Amino acid sequence: MRFALYTLLLGLTACAPPTSTSLLTPLPPLPTEAPATTAVTATTTPVSEATATPVIEVTLAATAPTPGRVLLSSTPNVSPTPACTNDAEFVADLTVPDGAQYLPGQMLVKKWSMKNSGSCDWGPGYRLVFISGEPLTGAPGVTAQTEFALYPARANTPAVWEIPMRAPDAPGTYTGRWQARDPQGNLFGTAVFVTIEVIPLP
Repeated sequence: MRFALYTLLLGLTACAPPTSTSLLTPLPPLPTEAPATTAVTATTTPVSEATATPVIEVTLAATAPTPGRVLLSSTPNVSPTPACTNDAEFVADLTVPDGAQYLPGQMLVKKWSMKNSGSCDWGPGYRLVFISGEPLTGAPGVTAQTEFALYPARANTPAVWEIPMRAPDAPGTYTGRWQARDPQGNLFGTAVFVTIEVIPLP
């Protein structure tokens, strides 16, 4: 009976139309891997702005001079201004010529024309002083004056020296000499003089 069943099944199979269905179950397709993509990320490195270089201040401590060490000074050497010079030049007698006659006690004024021939101006402190002979500036009971203010005069300019005088009481010939003196007490220039003759009263 088994044999008959097997034969029957075989006949049925032979008579059945062909089918497109395969007894094998196809395998599912393998997943296709996407091609590896390398992501390139552009990284922009920020350029730092220029940074000012800090300035370092250096303070130098003052160094005390040591023996044997010479500190140079930047101050230029200034030569001192040379001092001016005093001088006086006689020009002429303006009044009372030499040997002029006067009565005892008669008043007179002697004047000399002079020139300041130095480089100093004559100002306060310059004097015309008596140096020898007879001052001819005294009076009975009055001490003779022996110095007078020198007339102001700028350097290299003319000047006039003037002295009021009095003839002595006794007849005779009298001479007095005078000279310029600076504020430091130094005599300078040409000495001047006056000579008079005192005659007796008629």
